Amino acid sequence: MASEMINCCETWDLKPYFRSPHSRLHHLEPVGLETAAVESLTGYISRLADTHGVTTRTLMVHELLPLFGRDYLIRPVNSSLSSFLATSARPINGTGHSAEDMVSALQALTLRQDLRFLTLLTWGSVLPARGLLRHQRIWCPVCYESWWQAGQVIYEPLLWSLKVVTVCPVHHCYLFSTCPYPDCQKLQPILGPHAQPGHCSHCKRWLGMSFQDLPLVSRVVPEEECAWQIFVTREVGALLATAPAIPAEPTVQNVCSTVNRWVDLMTGGQAKTFARQLQISEAAIGCWRSQKQRPLLRMLLRLCHLFGTSLQDVFIQGSSAVIEANFDKDRLPILVDRPKRSRRTFDYEKVRMGLLEVLSNNTEPPLSMRQVCKQLGFENAVIYRYFPEQCRAISARYMAYQKERGEQRLQQLCAEVRQDILAIHEQGKYPSAYRVEALLSVPGFIRHPRAKAVWHATLQELGWES
Repeated sequence: MASEMINCCETWDLKPYFRSPHSRLHHLEPVGLETAAVESLTGYISRLADTHGVTTRTLMVHELLPLFGRDYLIRPVNSSLSSFLATSARPINGTGHSAEDMVSALQALTLRQDLRFLTLLTWGSVLPARGLLRHQRIWCPVCYESWWQAGQVIYEPLLWSLKVVTVCPVHHCYLFSTCPYPDCQKLQPILGPHAQPGHCSHCKRWLGMSFQDLPLVSRVVPEEECAWQIFVTREVGALLATAPAIPAEPTVQNVCSTVNRWVDLMTGGQAKTFARQLQISEAAIGCWRSQKQRPLLRMLLRLCHLFGTSLQDVFIQGSSAVIEANFDKDRLPILVDRPKRSRRTFDYEKVRMGLLEVLSNNTEPPLSMRQVCKQLGFENAVIYRYFPEQCRAISARYMAYQKERGEQRLQQLCAEVRQDILAIHEQGKYPSAYRVEALLSVPGFIRHPRAKAVWHATLQELGWES
């Protein structure tokens, strides 16, 4: 009987149960990975905020910025955050430390390991940051509208953040940079405090429209420009699509060897002739060949188009990707002889007499050195080289005048603060800083140390506690 009971007992698996960790933020999957239409990291941030039902500002303040150690940006009332988003959001999609820091923070919060491919970090060793990314957000209204009609995710492709891309590769129309509504017409920040995919960051209205509703100037793209943009988006799109699985590490040496091969192929190694034929600075060609600088993306695309070389092959294979048969001399630009700049003779006596006349003239307001240089027709550095004492005297007089005017303006504003406090006091109300600020001609002046001193002194005089 005992043996039968033992056989009836269930068996337990005593191995420890592995439980996958939970991410703090939604494990949101990026759109378009391993395709040319991959999502940008800034667009992913705005989608992530929308998924959690909060604004981009809230997500940044409570989750992302604390990981950067920038406590001054997350105070209860701080306009610096808007400035941070306006000035520092652009490099998030790029190749530098801002992109690396944001990727690390988001991967730690979402437990995703593929967010670096929403930036250009993979190609950071060969793409210079200068001239790479836009300062404002651009979009294709037809793409937004078609995605919405098909029930697809509304997002911002990384391709739209590149300066070299100006035309939608799908609908062949110009990309928009300002809100189309007549009462808004504002430029869109790369990542606004209230950013929402497919909507204006200012008026919050929908940015999509059909191709027929586009303005005629946006629909008509010249054939030559359209063909160029198709080439650009194809080459850059290939970089974005292959970033997760590139066959080899891109190196500057590959770019250098490719440039050397191009020079040899076109001019037999004559860098000066190569630079003149392509209307490029000879110094720039030398820096590329010696690896002191990296060619800008737009210049590399131009050279790749001329020599029939793939941009990805330039970064990965180097000179071995250059095929002589693909070089088409008919694509060479037509040389235009630029007129040489003539050097202007410095009129010493004329400038000296002009400076003496300015110093002897006591009219107000006094002229600044910038205005004096404009009148005399010479640059400040040139005039200062010959007449440093006179330049200092003119600048000192102008600065003293500006300082005096600034002090007068401060006194007027302080008097206005006192008058507003007395007016509120006569109404039987407490003259708080908030109430005083609402009456000031310059509302932010209430935070000035002189205004605070006047506010405290006047409250004590009236018997209020400050």
